[in-house]
Amino acid sequence: MTATGEIAEIVALKPDCVSYCATAVRREDDAVADIAALLASGINVVTISTIPLVYPPAAPPRWRTALDQATREGKSTFYATGSEPGFISLNVPTALLSGAGRVDSYRMDEYALDLDRSYPIWDVLHESMGFGKPNGHVPARIASGKVNHDWETVVRYLAGVLGIELDRVELDWETLLAPADLSTAIGVVPLGTICGHRWQLSGIVDDRKIVAVQYFATVSSTPWPERWPKPSREGQGGMVFRIAGDPGMTLELYLEQSEDSRVNPGITATAMAAVNAIPRVVDAAPGVIELPLAGPEIVSRLSRATP
Repeated sequence: MTATGEIAEIVALKPDCVSYCATAVRREDDAVADIAALLASGINVVTISTIPLVYPPAAPPRWRTALDQATREGKSTFYATGSEPGFISLNVPTALLSGAGRVDSYRMDEYALDLDRSYPIWDVLHESMGFGKPNGHVPARIASGKVNHDWETVVRYLAGVLGIELDRVELDWETLLAPADLSTAIGVVPLGTICGHRWQLSGIVDDRKIVAVQYFATVSSTPWPERWPKPSREGQGGMVFRIAGDPGMTLELYLEQSEDSRVNPGITATAMAAVNAIPRVVDAAPGVIELPLAGPEIVSRLSRATP
């Protein structure tokens, strides 16, 4: 495999498409500039890096302006995807809602359980999730605005699928404190420090939570609160899609590791969402693709009845 750090060398190869997977953490504007340069040179781009662009109409306007100009200049096509946010939080509910009649509310619950085992990097879990931090600490993904930045695009996309205009988007969150010293795969989480957290980002209409994404993060020995909805598989992370209406729907999704792979299945699914999109992006008309490449076009009806 040949590696290079120069975009000019990639442009000189004149590929049909580039899969852009460089990190965008703390360099999102730089990542968008890299992508725009590729597009302007006539190269199609798929990416998993710039998360808010999974639904371009809700992404930062300056990004959309740069990409629109670049695709016009290069007569190229751009598509952002991933797993969650990505095909899990966009394509799957779109397919579900194709069978919906009256929709009172929609919510996806994501369970990131036993993170000390599936993602045993203490610096990340301690700083980003806040595990082991004292009572009152605000986890970095909350304090930095990352939850709103990345997942509000999902909430607004699904509101668009339902054909509704949101009054506002609200975030609520809470942390759990260890009732004792908890042994984990990355060391002890001390008594009284954070051992789990929950956040929910909700689209509000008439003071009702109509569209929501909810996330739970724990270490392996975290006692599960009775007030939190439970996944059906104890100790296994996954997603649960919940539609209240007529008909009501509940769908559970678990990403499972194959017998011959040591790679986290969530990482594989994220990468494949981009790789699988390449042929369709190459064949697509120039421009920024705004909607998921898979899933039916649907029109659903929202119930505004008082619950």
